[in-house]
Amino acid sequence: MIRQLFICVVALLMSEVVVAQLSLEEYVSSVEEYSQSLAIARSQSRGAEADMRVAQRNFLPRLDLSSDVGYEFRDRSPQRQYDWGVRTTLSQPIFSGGRVRSSAKRAEMAYEAMLSRQESEWLSVRYDAEVAYWRLSRAETYLRAIEEYYAIVQTLREVASHRFEEGYTSKSDLLQVESRLSDAEYQLSLAEQQWRVALHGFNVLRGSDPSQDVTLYQSILDTMYMPQRECVMEVVASHPDYVSMVAQREAARWNVGVVQSNYLPNIGAEAYALWQPNTPHIKGAGTRLDGGLMLTLNTPIFHFGQRREAVRSARSAERVAELGMSQVADDIVLNESDGWTNLTLTQERVEATNRNLLIAEENLDISTYSYREGRSTILDVLQAQISWLQIYQNAISAQYDYAVAISAYRYIIADDIRLK
Repeated sequence: MIRQLFICVVALLMSEVVVAQLSLEEYVSSVEEYSQSLAIARSQSRGAEADMRVAQRNFLPRLDLSSDVGYEFRDRSPQRQYDWGVRTTLSQPIFSGGRVRSSAKRAEMAYEAMLSRQESEWLSVRYDAEVAYWRLSRAETYLRAIEEYYAIVQTLREVASHRFEEGYTSKSDLLQVESRLSDAEYQLSLAEQQWRVALHGFNVLRGSDPSQDVTLYQSILDTMYMPQRECVMEVVASHPDYVSMVAQREAARWNVGVVQSNYLPNIGAEAYALWQPNTPHIKGAGTRLDGGLMLTLNTPIFHFGQRREAVRSARSAERVAELGMSQVADDIVLNESDGWTNLTLTQERVEATNRNLLIAEENLDISTYSYREGRSTILDVLQAQISWLQIYQNAISAQYDYAVAISAYRYIIADDIRLK
């Protein structure tokens, strides 16, 4: 019985540890669920879809009901002083100069543009979440490095104190180590502050308590594989920013048709039914139901050049959309080139700093051992410690830059969108 209870307790503790570890993808998903900007983008997409449905309904007949009641205060005739009527109208546009079709297409393109902007916002949210994850990992790694550095200096202080008590070293060596230990305490305080700031940003981004402790499942020190470079033309063609601009250009083109249709003839058909009192409207006269069909024609004739200027303005907006589409394509090409260059160079820095770190660790071990045996000075050990710490910091920065560079390149090429 005791053995079974022990196994259950161990299993519960292990499950809590597993739950406490937060992977990158889990964190990104939690940020997506909480993101206000992404929720706004989804709402805007739903609104654009509703606008598209409204524009498409203009092809269908329209049924309206209207009524009116009147009262004459000074009427002295035998007729009743009040009058009323109820009118039901069924109308159908026949020809509107292409306005209905152009309006529907314009709304459809606006909806497509909004969907692409939503995908772009989704990419931005994922990128920000990944950067926050790696920033916290860097802060944790740096804090552990400073803690290790503090422990190294503290060990050296014990060695220097022992050698001073035995008369093998001077008071100056001990004071130099004491000064270095004080500086290590200062560095440790700064590292903890940076970690807490990174933790606050990490938690707020997912809507949690800023001070909530987390255990990251992945680290910037883990092995990360460089993504494969994509064809830039394929990236441009499928990128949500470019797709959005293409849809905006098409919406502007259809808007030209909408503007032109305002100055073309309009033909419509209308069927109506009218229920009203008989004339003269006296007591006992009863009511009647009338109806009929109408064909309406409205033709603009002269508006002092208004049509020409309106179309000119619409075509200018179309040209602006075309130029914006070209500019977005150029930006994507430039960002892809810069992102790939940043990715390859940061990978080289990671490899270089890892090699240097092994050398610095070996140099520190040799210097500390030599000082313990009285074969080197305290300055040699302190210099080895500084060198080790600087190279360790460079290694952490290089690993962080490489992790962020991978996320940035995937964001630039819209990798998550392409894999959907």
